Amino acid sequence: MPQPHSPNPAPPRWHALGEWVLVLGLAGTLAGTTLGLGGALPQTRQPIAWALGGLTALGGVLWLAGRGRGGPAGNLAALLPLPFLCYALASVLWLAPARWLAWREWWLWLEMWLVFVLALHFGRERRHLWVFVLTFIALGLAGAGMAAYQRFVDPEWLMLGRQQATQFFGRSSGMFGVPNSLAGLYELMIPACLALLFSRATGLVAKLACAWLAAVFLFAVVLTGSRGGWIGLGLALALWPVLAARAWWKGLAGAAAILAAAAAGLAVLYQCSDHARNRIQPFLDGQFEASRPVIWKVGVRIWQEHPWLGSGSASYNVRFDQYRPRGFRHVPVWTHNDYLNTLSDYGVAGFVLWGGAGAGMFLLGWRAVRRARREKAGGDDPFALARWKLGLLVGLLAWALHLAVDFHTKIPALAFAAAVAMALLLRDEPALRRDVRPAAARTWGVLAVGLGLGLPLWSGPSYRAESLRFEARRALDRQALGQDTLAKTVPPAIADLREALALDPANGRAWADLAFALAQAWHLERGDLARAGRDSEQAARRALALCPWLAEAWIRLGVALDMQGRLAEGEPCFERALQLAPHSSSWWYYYAYHLQSFPQRRDEARRAVETCLALDPSNPAGEALRKQLVNRH
Repeated sequence: MPQPHSPNPAPPRWHALGEWVLVLGLAGTLAGTTLGLGGALPQTRQPIAWALGGLTALGGVLWLAGRGRGGPAGNLAALLPLPFLCYALASVLWLAPARWLAWREWWLWLEMWLVFVLALHFGRERRHLWVFVLTFIALGLAGAGMAAYQRFVDPEWLMLGRQQATQFFGRSSGMFGVPNSLAGLYELMIPACLALLFSRATGLVAKLACAWLAAVFLFAVVLTGSRGGWIGLGLALALWPVLAARAWWKGLAGAAAILAAAAAGLAVLYQCSDHARNRIQPFLDGQFEASRPVIWKVGVRIWQEHPWLGSGSASYNVRFDQYRPRGFRHVPVWTHNDYLNTLSDYGVAGFVLWGGAGAGMFLLGWRAVRRARREKAGGDDPFALARWKLGLLVGLLAWALHLAVDFHTKIPALAFAAAVAMALLLRDEPALRRDVRPAAARTWGVLAVGLGLGLPLWSGPSYRAESLRFEARRALDRQALGQDTLAKTVPPAIADLREALALDPANGRAWADLAFALAQAWHLERGDLARAGRDSEQAARRALALCPWLAEAWIRLGVALDMQGRLAEGEPCFERALQLAPHSSSWWYYYAYHLQSFPQRRDEARRAVETCLALDPSNPAGEALRKQLVNRH
């Protein structure tokens, strides 16, 4: 049985140096991930895996070294996410329809847990804690500067040489690609700044610094135009006095005051800012978010078909087209609601494990606040104050509330930031710390070293392959829109896709993209059409062997068979694609193009192309095909 934690002697010098390396490495990983568009791009995920793998291995070595005769001290909070991690792994192995996507999602869950465990167990001195705090402050200030630049100078600017999507013009995303993600970062930090600002134990200079930081961060949240961020932060701050007050009536009065201040602030924004008015007015008119309810309804339908175990890890994007409403042309990757996304993918069983771990941590965090308040800890250490701990808890609560309309757990930087904040809240709780027996300590240490060394070798090739695939497909899509030439895009895309598949042959989308690129290559070379069709067919069949739910892979197979003159074999492929994606304008176009090859079926082809244009009137290929069919008639 684990024993209560007993004091450990001072660690040797090399151990202290290793801990500094680990703390600085964690802070650097958080900063680098955040500044790299939040780690959302596949090309940033491989260095993240290498960094976290090295830090985990180092943590395992430090753990094996131990800190006393009773063995190193463990924190029981680290065990809470393990049941869900195991369940999610089982979903990857046995339920996921697209296993290459499921692995990448599971690796993110694992990386989030590793950040939490490392921050929970290492870097426990106040100087170490300042490294994390200053990292958050630096990221917050950098994000505010970038947000101001995007809002007032260049609305198209993004990190890593990217350009902002036109739909976000007028809203700032800072170092992220999506404004809501920047709001998610500030949700974690603003309550902590306010906590120290209103603490009696905070000195005047520190109060002024906290007031300035809170003002800058609130200004940046306003620039994001994130209504979910505003609501989540406002509700969490309104709950703050309820949690902090000794008397219930004081808590309610404080909540009412905060809500009144928030309403007044929104009124000022409404009057002074056209951009803010455009975000607020729809709510006043009763016109709420148009796209999210559609996306949520699909998530509910998928869950209703797989209520207990879910449809499989990372399955929402794969299955969405089957339920896509007519005329809805967005391509959602997630449900824009992490709670519903987890329920849809993992079912009631997975949701209970996931939600139970989160709820358990929040309860432990509230217990940490109450202990600090009861013991009146602090002295000259602001990070031992009950108000500081409550600030961390309120920030995490705001972050969690925002999950109801967004996907923070799918953005590595936000997942890591929340993991660090929760670790800082729970790491000093005596009731959670236990001395681990030497044999168990060795087992956990060896596992950590093995996992740290294996993680980048395990996940790195997949990340690199997806990076190559992602950029190759972007190039092919640009060419399809007339923004580039076949000669400039297709040969490099084929080379990149072949390299990606050499690294990760289980990537079904890479096989489907290769089938597309090989078919396009014939238009460039004008060689043997049947041979090009056979090459494309082989790639499409590999994609379908990996995931028969990919409508595009069925289209690629149908096109490849048509290129070989095997029209009768190709038709069931187009029909299957339309069963999987009945409201896809592009797939109806391909079906119409296939049908026009049969002179006696021109009427069917016209009906198919009319369906294509009814779903997307701006489809230029569909319009050209309709004119061609009319002229033939």
